[in-house]
Amino acid sequence: MVVPGILGSGLVRPDGTRVWLNAGNAFGSHDLRLPPTLPFEARQDDLTPYGLLGVDAVLPRLFGFTEYADLVALLERAGLRRDLEHRLQYHIFTYDWRRDLVHSARRLGETLDALAEAVGDPGLRVNLLAHSMGGLVGRYYLRYGGAEPGGPVTWAGARRIESLLLVATPNSGSVPSLDAILNGSRVGFSSTTLAASVIAGMPSIYQLLPPSEAPCLIDSRGKPAAADLHDPGFWEARGLGPYGPHRRNADPGVGDPVSNRAFLKAALDRARVFHSALTAQPEAPCPARTYLLGGDCLPTLARAVLPDGFGAAPRFEPRTQAEADLMFEAGDGRVTRRSALAAHLPEADGAESGSGLAELSHIFFGQADHHGIYNEPTFQSILLRILLRPRLTQATKTQRSGIAQVAER
Repeated sequence: MVVPGILGSGLVRPDGTRVWLNAGNAFGSHDLRLPPTLPFEARQDDLTPYGLLGVDAVLPRLFGFTEYADLVALLERAGLRRDLEHRLQYHIFTYDWRRDLVHSARRLGETLDALAEAVGDPGLRVNLLAHSMGGLVGRYYLRYGGAEPGGPVTWAGARRIESLLLVATPNSGSVPSLDAILNGSRVGFSSTTLAASVIAGMPSIYQLLPPSEAPCLIDSRGKPAAADLHDPGFWEARGLGPYGPHRRNADPGVGDPVSNRAFLKAALDRARVFHSALTAQPEAPCPARTYLLGGDCLPTLARAVLPDGFGAAPRFEPRTQAEADLMFEAGDGRVTRRSALAAHLPEADGAESGSGLAELSHIFFGQADHHGIYNEPTFQSILLRILLRPRLTQATKTQRSGIAQVAER
């Protein structure tokens, strides 16, 4: 089961016409803004997720969305098919990447249950291949199933997961998410489709912000800046987002500042709880094999410069080589190695792997970028070895465990 990252699922209208990604997105604009309502469950429109971006249309690949076409081609060449009658199957979980990731994890569980019913296997367990932000969805589902955050780690999702493959997942957050909230993101030739006013209304984007334990801001002198991106007080004190000087008067195209500030507080509170749930230490070991695959060969943005002064926006481009040395770390061009490893967690200090995540059992880093990892031969080989590994029955597992114990004695 493939779980794509942010922007990776297509969005369609009720009549089936494609809204994301189409020519209007890339050359003009389309209103992808979610309704400005709370709670988050009510923050939805009539768009529904459908299909992997770049797999069945050329346009997305022309603008750099190539990873899922590469992945599907790899799976197909290996003999997997999207056919319930085929011996080797692959399936796609598409979700609305604008919405709360707990909601997406809940939908993932419903999708896996529906698949188990469709194939007539109540005990079905799958290899879950989750890319980028999709890895956070997969990890949450593995830990809690569809439950709300706040309780202990139950590994409820392990009933459906044989192996979880986390590919280029920002486990400590991603600095580019802050850039997108404040400045928007260009799509092809369009700067309006994913303008800041659109992205800032997406609950999911705040769940990509680095937590306070993973400092990501430096001041103009290169020193760490005291900041908690999950604290609304920081945004207010610095005059960022809806607290900025340019937001004091209501903008009909954006919404009134009061409602935007209420949304920001709710989104940041949710992001804090979400990160806490993903880093909570479990009482029992993870019952599913969990692999982390990532790239560490490219300079990757790890910190932004926070200038002095109210309303001064963070800078995401270095002005000097000295700033570049402070702002960039090894990664895949989008996610740093440290973020993938969740190296900000205290547990990482004593771990041989350098990771603070309790669920990780295997880790591999190599020469690949965030969007081209499925086209890199070494990663292709590793993925196929994991995905095509024969599934062990409980009897076989018990037998092998007994052999291992005899060998140890």
